[in-house]
Amino acid sequence: MRTLLRSSNVVYVGRPLGSDRRQVTPSSPGVTCLVLVRHGETAKAIRVSDCGIYAKSVWVPKAMVTIEQPSERGILVATMSKAFAEKKDLHPRFIDPEMFNQATREVLELAVARAARKRNSYRGHRIPHARHDTQNLFA
Repeated sequence: MRTLLRSSNVVYVGRPLGSDRRQVTPSSPGVTCLVLVRHGETAKAIRVSDCGIYAKSVWVPKAMVTIEQPSERGILVATMSKAFAEKKDLHPRFIDPEMFNQATREVLELAVARAARKRNSYRGHRIPHARHDTQNLFA
């Protein structure tokens, strides 16, 4: 067993004290995933809002966002940098489902769940499970 010196400049070798599990590091700490409502589109930009209101929508260059599974109902799941989202005043807000019909509400519900899962994975959060990652499943 290694002995640690008690001083102000302690350097830990290996795992930190008191931690038996490996820490999960965020895969993309500067990236976020948002549910957006599309209000318009050109060849190079998309007019979107994070609340579903046209008056609060902004133009976003397509080169700055990655759109995953766009729906024909106008609900988008977009990945972008946190700094760009803050600059455009886009946040993971709650979109009021009462503004839409039943089919669009279902699409919105699935998109909100998918964006939340992606944000959690970007933060490095994993869903807890019963088995530890290092346990042999065939034992």
